[in-house]
Amino acid sequence: MIHTSDQRFYWRHAERIKARERKKYHDNRATIRARRLQLNGKHKAKNAERERLRHASVRAELLAAYGGRCACCGESEPIFLELDHTNGGGTKHRTTIGRSSKTIYCLLKRQGFPKSGYQLLCANCNQGRHRNGGTCPHKMS
Repeated sequence: MIHTSDQRFYWRHAERIKARERKKYHDNRATIRARRLQLNGKHKAKNAERERLRHASVRAELLAAYGGRCACCGESEPIFLELDHTNGGGTKHRTTIGRSSKTIYCLLKRQGFPKSGYQLLCANCNQGRHRNGGTCPHKMS
């Protein structure tokens, strides 16, 4: 690997540089925080749109990785599909790692979308399974 002279300098003096940056932040904390709030407000709509698109992209990857259709009834309309924990425990999982679906989707993406323990169900099958003690009403008859 080729390092530039700036990179070599940084690695030789990293502790001293980090200490100087920490001190600079500590001395100017109020100004830095005010500027961050100002920039956050200025770019709030753009940041929200970027996050919405990122979530939609990760969700599309998740749907494709898990087959793109309900494992019970075959529904393939993406808006109806939900991630289901096949062994139950979805509520416990959400409270452990964070409430949002985005958190779970990103976690599963980092893990390579594991097939065991998860499946896609449409909202009807997912709720029916939840309300019927773990068995989808489609499979009762």
